[in-house]
Amino acid sequence: GYGDAEIAIARRALSSLIGGIGYFYGRGLVAAGPMPGPGDDANVPPAELSAPYALFATTPSRPFFPRGFLWDEGFHQLLLARWDADLSLDIVRSWFSTMDASGWIAREQILGDEARSKVPAEFQVQYPNFANPPTLLFAVRALAERTAANELSGLAEQLEQVYCERDVPDPATSQTLTLPRIAELHRFSSRLLDYFMATQAGARGRGYRWRGRTEGHTLTSGLDDYPRARPPSSGELHVDLFAWVTYMLAVDTELAAHDSGGGRAANQTAVRERERQLEEHLQLLDELHWNPERNMYCDVTARARADYDELEDDGGEPEEAAFVCHRGYVSLFPMLLGLVAPDSPKLGHILDMVEDPAELWTAYGLRSLSARDPYYGKDENYWRGPIWLNVNYLVLAALHKTYATAPGPFRDQAARIYRELRANLVANVLGQYQSTGFFWENYSPDDGHGQGTHPFTGWTSLIVLIMAEQYH
Repeated sequence: GYGDAEIAIARRALSSLIGGIGYFYGRGLVAAGPMPGPGDDANVPPAELSAPYALFATTPSRPFFPRGFLWDEGFHQLLLARWDADLSLDIVRSWFSTMDASGWIAREQILGDEARSKVPAEFQVQYPNFANPPTLLFAVRALAERTAANELSGLAEQLEQVYCERDVPDPATSQTLTLPRIAELHRFSSRLLDYFMATQAGARGRGYRWRGRTEGHTLTSGLDDYPRARPPSSGELHVDLFAWVTYMLAVDTELAAHDSGGGRAANQTAVRERERQLEEHLQLLDELHWNPERNMYCDVTARARADYDELEDDGGEPEEAAFVCHRGYVSLFPMLLGLVAPDSPKLGHILDMVEDPAELWTAYGLRSLSARDPYYGKDENYWRGPIWLNVNYLVLAALHKTYATAPGPFRDQAARIYRELRANLVANVLGQYQSTGFFWENYSPDDGHGQGTHPFTGWTSLIVLIMAEQYH
């Protein structure tokens, strides 16, 4: 139903994303150990230059961010894999090749002196306990599904040609062709998950906490200045991170099931263990983070005394945990990642928040923070109101794939929100491109104008998948 002008804009978005693919090589600045947390008296570890290594990656913006960003890359690959899945797999493999023995991947890849010249000194050092949203698993999951169905672009034809040239029988079973690649993707998923569970665990082993917090920022979450507990505390538990880890468990469970197709006992045991952990996390998500008084998912913080020191296993009990509630993108993550049941009353409360103009709804997309929040539009105002395409895409994907189609009391509401939100996003992003000639980093919740870095194709190019209704 789109005309030539709209299709041309979509082509430019895809072309610019492809044009932003680069091959990077050099040394990165990596800390010799983890960054101490709030209340920790340990010294900040010294930074060292890593051994030189390579990265094949897409970039959010060639002139302004000409390097790899872990949180961005998973979104980029959702579109790129539709165009060339084998190329996407090469990029995913390259990112995982940078993983260290613990499963850590540096969230920002600043390789070489030229790259560092464009980054402020305080952001150059990468710390091995600083995670980033595991969006690469979007690509891993999609590639695994397509591999299992023998749909990777060119794979069957390439293998057929190889076997013909070697004059050997054609191993024409999908299991023979796909099991090695599924096993590879499963290894990626498991190592990343194990890293998160080991390094981002909350105090006393309940829930998860983003490392790298400061008074005004949680850069590691990807949502930078989104409001959290003040002051920062090692007693915090972050609902978006809990949702990410639970999603990782769901993906790893799926991959483990594929990988156990040969009947190996060890893999079948791994499947059962992941299933147990997933069920436990789904239950604990609501126990820890659902606030029945506010009818929303919230962060949690627990004071060890009056000073927010590190909770210690000294036999004493911390003060009762308190909810830290800011309606916006963070409180949506359990729904965004498909962790809320379609018939759950919690879904109804979330959808009501989404379509309330006094909260998140605008004619141009969903605000990152409720207009009623005391931090809305304040200070840096990066994730405190502006409209971001990546999270709006996740909302649409969850609605389209699950909540607008699955039987349940909120199906009609979800379908209505999907139709209207999609129309608003497409109209605004395309309209802004027509009037300015740019795709933008984010968009104003007041009048929809593009703002921030431009040109910014990166995850703003997800508008192409939104137009095509092709979701991960």
